[in-house]
Amino acid sequence: SPESGGIFVLLHRLFSSDSIGEIKRKAFAAGFSDEDWLSFMVWAASFYSNGGNYKGFGDSKFIPDLSPVRFSIFQEKLKRLASSVHLISLYKEVEDGIFCIDKRTAGLGFNDGGVTTYHSESVTKNDSDFIYRYMKQRSLEGWNSRLFKEEINGRTTYIIKSASINGVRAHLLKARGITDNVWQYFVESPAKKTHSNAIKAGEFAATSNEKAMMGKYAEHFTSGEIKDHKDASRLWIRDVNPVVESYIGFIENYRDPAGFRSEFEGFVAAVNKETSKKFAKLVETAEEILPRLPWGKWYEKDSFLKPDFTALDVIAFGVSGIPCGINIPNYDDIRQNEGFKNVSLSNSVSAMPKQKINFISEEDEKLIFDYNGKAFEVQIGLHELLGHGSGKLFQKNSDGSFNFDKENTMDIITGGKVTSWYEPGETWGGLFGQLSSAYEECRAEAVGYVLCTEMDILKIFGFEGEYAQKIVHTNWLGSMLKGLTALEHHNADKKKWGQVMTVHLINPLPASPLAHSWARYVLLKVVLEAGQGFITIEERKDPSGVDDLSFRMDESKILSVGVPAVNEFLKKLQGFKSTADVKGGRALFDKYGAVDHADLKWREIVIAKRKPRFIFVQPNTKLIEDGRNVELVTYPETPEGIIQSIVERFA
Repeated sequence: SPESGGIFVLLHRLFSSDSIGEIKRKAFAAGFSDEDWLSFMVWAASFYSNGGNYKGFGDSKFIPDLSPVRFSIFQEKLKRLASSVHLISLYKEVEDGIFCIDKRTAGLGFNDGGVTTYHSESVTKNDSDFIYRYMKQRSLEGWNSRLFKEEINGRTTYIIKSASINGVRAHLLKARGITDNVWQYFVESPAKKTHSNAIKAGEFAATSNEKAMMGKYAEHFTSGEIKDHKDASRLWIRDVNPVVESYIGFIENYRDPAGFRSEFEGFVAAVNKETSKKFAKLVETAEEILPRLPWGKWYEKDSFLKPDFTALDVIAFGVSGIPCGINIPNYDDIRQNEGFKNVSLSNSVSAMPKQKINFISEEDEKLIFDYNGKAFEVQIGLHELLGHGSGKLFQKNSDGSFNFDKENTMDIITGGKVTSWYEPGETWGGLFGQLSSAYEECRAEAVGYVLCTEMDILKIFGFEGEYAQKIVHTNWLGSMLKGLTALEHHNADKKKWGQVMTVHLINPLPASPLAHSWARYVLLKVVLEAGQGFITIEERKDPSGVDDLSFRMDESKILSVGVPAVNEFLKKLQGFKSTADVKGGRALFDKYGAVDHADLKWREIVIAKRKPRFIFVQPNTKLIEDGRNVELVTYPETPEGIIQSIVERFA
């Protein structure tokens, strides 16, 4: 958001100026109660955890559960504590941004109906679409860019700014003839430390490949050129089975309303060797498993590029929301022709504590408590490797040739010939735009649902017999239930996915990024349409007389009802994706993604029953005196612990 940078500086200067204990004493002198202080701590910790004042999982704004007047008095009391850092004037600049919520500022989106800093305030969706087409025609990629529109000398001028540390390097790019200009700038960004640390990390590289990879990262942050980051990604793919894993750059496009530009993020993690052995076995058998997917050999890559698939324990992840698994790099040309890596972030799952689960029976709750960790291990493996790692994009090459047999490949949806494909310069994310993230997560999630029922696959993970059946039951039950609770993220007023929330308390509850939530809701609707009593959702009253829901799944119908329904839907998802049929894909997704009247009632109950979200406390690493060894610094599992972790990370 526009105010996030100022809020970060405000909080960082505040918490760096004195101990949290002394700041608390000042707050109570300003009239804070225990509840006020907790609200402030939770809001600050949530801000740090989400990389801003909009939820990384949900894209909606959160504000302190504290009055602006009380907050302002608190800032005044801090004058002596931090007079040298101008906290008061800085607070006045961001106060409206902290507390204001209206229809526009409630969620991220194009500036006519939301908030974004991926584009300047004057940029419309039509402008964004035009610039996408313009960049595609010139084979320019916008991962690390932001879009601005200005009137210069009476002419509408589009400015594409890409992050670099070289400073401004401007290119005038011809656009719509004499009326408009497009300029491309490589602008100086706060990437100097990233560059210098990439160089420093190269000194500790275990192999020459890792050293070269770190060098390419540094070149990318210097030049701003995507080709340099692609080269770094190629080296990263070749870095097989490292003990320490790391990736950094402008990676995921979830938060850009156009689905074109990406968030800066990076992680460092240590390999979990035992779980990684299971994933390695899955990779070895992947080519035998892929033909079981419902689209046939013509819709699968010509050869499966066996990726490195590891389970990692995250040490540090700079991102707006730590995922449970990732499949990267996101560059279509590299993924399809050279390969990718699958990563499961094991300790982001194991860190989630047990708490009461809404809407299901005590028996089902116990099942999830007992088997969810193992079931999720299976789901994340199938989702990342055989979900994101499967399927072919039909492309026309720049020389006019095709990467598929245009004359003999049948359209698996119409039964006729394939009549659409990706033109040169077109990408999956660019063409499908904002829909691409949820659509792809839905496809990958569905792959996990259908393949987790295969007993030979479960045997790879060490599960057989009755235990394997429990894993299947748990995975389907938990996943379908998440489809229901995903309604929390639907904005009924805007009839879109995204929901505003005031932060009240910190309390662990597994949550999913908006794309995953929407995807799971769509799959729930697919299964509900299949009927036959497989999934039953009924309204009821809880023991206190409050509106409640009963969610039941008939385990005996997973194979007879659930799998066939999801398989048929999965085939359509792949068909539209492979053939670049945006219209067909959107119509399919919107059919099941729409929230009808009955679902809105369920949504009200889901929101009334929702639990507060969890926030991860991350450790820091610190070089000790010899400069060759590292100390791992951990923090308490409290809002204060999160704040201290961030303050010391950026000290």
